[in-house]
Amino acid sequence: MDQKTAVITGGNSGIGFATAREFARLGWRVIVTGRDESRLRAAAAAIDGVAWRKGDFASFRDVRALAQALNAEPRIDVLVNNIGISLSRQRKTEDGNDVMLQVNHLSPFLLTGLLLDRLKASAPARIVNVASRAHVWASDPGFEDFQFARAYSVRGAYARTKLYNILFTRELARRIAGTGVTTNALHPGVIRTQIGHDGDLTGLASIVWPLLQRWRGEPVEAGARVTMHVATAPELEGVSGKYFSTDLREATPSALAQDERVAARLWTMSEELVRDAEPALQ
Repeated sequence: MDQKTAVITGGNSGIGFATAREFARLGWRVIVTGRDESRLRAAAAAIDGVAWRKGDFASFRDVRALAQALNAEPRIDVLVNNIGISLSRQRKTEDGNDVMLQVNHLSPFLLTGLLLDRLKASAPARIVNVASRAHVWASDPGFEDFQFARAYSVRGAYARTKLYNILFTRELARRIAGTGVTTNALHPGVIRTQIGHDGDLTGLASIVWPLLQRWRGEPVEAGARVTMHVATAPELEGVSGKYFSTDLREATPSALAQDERVAARLWTMSEELVRDAEPALQ
């Protein structure tokens, strides 16, 4: 009962896997989530003491089932919203949303809300949202084309969903102030992950991104280092609503990412799309 527990979404590979390994090294109970059972089993086999829970973030039904399973845990001390994808071709989820919008923002929004009571009961607890410096590419919040119906590009969609990660962090911090739960966002750096290597990217992006990762990318451990700092650093106890970068210091996100009115509107729009979770998110 006294063992701290970390939940890491998308923890079967990349930064999430490296983060799981670091938590396990510290003696934490670690639960990784993902959509591919074989990859989850492999991740758990590779790290002693790691458990796994299956959940496809392209399905609100799966996310609710995942939340139900996680809420059965005695405690959750850290939730790392690590999962993220980048798709060149637009796709729709079974819930009718753009896949990148749902996987990168709406489903983490939903899962976090559904786990808030468990996090509060485990306080002091932390919510860590893995965003990206790519959010600066988003020049507007895109609320008039929330589902990218008028225009879609991998760069634009990724940038906007990463902007949403930071805006969500800001508004969530305001709403949970005083509960003993804090939330912060981070930029992990340019990391050599599997994004762009498994058919998620097509055309020019499928060539440029892997080359950028090879030339400038750092190993996944570098990204995990930032996540672990935000999740466990004693000096960040009580710090909430901030954005951290690769030097492990608080950074200043774009002006748009700091707009409280935009953050509040994003919350309302997101809440409407996951309305079944409204009681948990209020």
